[in-house]
Amino acid sequence: MRIVFWGSSDFSLPSLTALYGRHQISAIVTQPDHCIGRGNKEYHRTPMKLFALEKQIPCFQPETLKDGALLTHLTELAPDLSVIVSYGKIIPDSLIYLPKYHTINLHASLLPKYRGASPIQYALLHGDTVTGNTVQFITKELDKGDIIVNEQIPIEPGDDYLTLTDKLGHSGAGLLLRALEQIESGNCPRIPQEHSEATYCKIIRREDGLVRFEDETAETVYGKSRAFHPWPGIFCDYVEPHSRKQIRVSFTKIAIDDKILGQKGTVLKADREGLVIGCKEKSIRVEAIKPAGKSEMSASAFINGYKPVPGKVFSLAE
Repeated sequence: MRIVFWGSSDFSLPSLTALYGRHQISAIVTQPDHCIGRGNKEYHRTPMKLFALEKQIPCFQPETLKDGALLTHLTELAPDLSVIVSYGKIIPDSLIYLPKYHTINLHASLLPKYRGASPIQYALLHGDTVTGNTVQFITKELDKGDIIVNEQIPIEPGDDYLTLTDKLGHSGAGLLLRALEQIESGNCPRIPQEHSEATYCKIIRREDGLVRFEDETAETVYGKSRAFHPWPGIFCDYVEPHSRKQIRVSFTKIAIDDKILGQKGTVLKADREGLVIGCKEKSIRVEAIKPAGKSEMSASAFINGYKPVPGKVFSLAE
C-alpha cells in the first residue's frame, strides 16, 4: 500500500521502520524543526525527519494543517492509507478521509482507557500492572474511533517512561502490520468502543513534577518518579534548616519505605543509612538527588552538604 506516515517521537520510529520494510512510504509528515537547549543553540529534528532524509522520502513539516497546502501535496500522492503514530496535532477531516482506506492510529493504551496525550505516563502514575496498544480508525473526536486490533503488554516493577515507551513502540509496530494485513484483505473489523468506560489523560507539564510530601502518598510520589523520567522529573524546594533558604532539588532515584514512619512532610531519617521523608501515607527513601546547579549526588553526600534535620519540614508547600 501507498502510505503517508505521520509521527514525531521516538515512539513513532519502530512503526515507521516496520512499515517501510513492507509497504511504500509515499510521504512522512512530522513536526517542524526547532531550536532547543540553553540559548536555543541546538537544532532539533524529529526522528521521522532524520529517517526521511536518510531514505530520501518526501517529508512535510507544516506549521498549520488549516491552510490547505498539505492537502494539495498529499492529494497528488493518491495514498491508500494514512498512519498516525504520536504526531502531536489534531488532523482535520479533509486529511483524515483523503486516503482510499482513510486514516488509522496506533495509541499506547487499551482504549477506551487513557484517551489523550499521555497514556504511557498515566499507566505508570496509576500503578497499573498491564497496559497495551490499540490500532483504531481516526475520527474527528479524539481517540473515539472504531478499534481494529489491540494487544496487552505487562508493566514490570522496574519500568519507567523510557523502558515502557520502548516496549510499547516495538510491540505496536507489529500490531500495525497486523492491522494493515486485515485492511488489505478487505476483512477488517471495526469494533465500537465502550464510550461509557472511557478515561482521559492530559498533556504533561513541567509543574506536574512538583512533589508535595505532606499531601501525597509514597505510592503517588513513586509513580511520578517512574512516569516523569526523564522529563519533567520530580522535584521540590528544599528548605535549609538554618537559613530557611529554598533550593530546588530533583529526586533522581527513590524507593518506597514502609518501615520508617512519622510526621508527613518532614525528614524522618538523615544519617549514614540514608534520607527518608514522610508522606501522607508511608515514606520515601531518597537514594540519589540533584540540587539545582549541581551534579547528581548520593543521599549521603546530600546529607553531608545540606544538613537536613530529622523532625524538620523538608520542603514548603506551594
